Amino acid sequence: MAALKLDLEWRTTLATLLLFPALIVLGFWQLDRAQEKTDIALRESQRAMAPAVSLTTLRDVAGAELAFRKVTVSGHYVQDAVILLDNQIRDGRYGHDVYGLFYDQPSEQYVLLNRGWVPGDSSRRSLPQIDVPVGDFTLNAKAYVPPGEPYLLAQDEFAGLQWPLLVQTADSQALRDLLQDELGAPVFATELRLAVDDATGFRRDWPVVNVSPQKHQGYALQWFTMAAALLLIFVFRSSNILSFRRGDSSPDSIDTKEH
Repeated sequence: MAALKLDLEWRTTLATLLLFPALIVLGFWQLDRAQEKTDIALRESQRAMAPAVSLTTLRDVAGAELAFRKVTVSGHYVQDAVILLDNQIRDGRYGHDVYGLFYDQPSEQYVLLNRGWVPGDSSRRSLPQIDVPVGDFTLNAKAYVPPGEPYLLAQDEFAGLQWPLLVQTADSQALRDLLQDELGAPVFATELRLAVDDATGFRRDWPVVNVSPQKHQGYALQWFTMAAALLLIFVFRSSNILSFRRGDSSPDSIDTKEH
């Protein structure tokens, strides 16, 4: 019966030693991302059942503790103040998220209120015309905290304030500073997303997470499968395991040698 023998060719061995751990790390990284997205979805569902609170109760709350909190604001929209978030794609269509500035009377501050998505001109020759509601309102909304730094095609550079204002991100200190200088009053540091049943908004079917936990798990499976395939190729390339399993004792069996 043939003896199990190895032929550790240095290039194959080096490639396996470098690639195999990297593939395993990528697989576990995707599993971590899946768990993170699961935690976000769970937090959103839990806070959806909680009662709405006023902005005054959230002065010392920030970050993940603020995400998805239901908020009630009472006051009015700032007339003509329209901010358009660029490059928002829905169902394959180019468009914008529309932000209004809303003055919350109880907390005496302004909030950046996301009213939803509208289609836009993909040629970028014109901006959509947005009406700003007139009158006093009591609105329900949710605090939105971005999960990470946004990918930007370009950085916002503000030479002044002219409506409508086209921005690459609504989550920037530069934008808040510009608005506070113009308004002469503080702007709440976190975006609020208007409730889906409010009549002053547009399309508001925002996903809770941009990539589902199941998709991350699928990516993890792909990385682990690639790692397993690499390991199998290395074993078959560097040994006589096939002839060993067949009991082949022919002289063609691979000999152990150093390179």
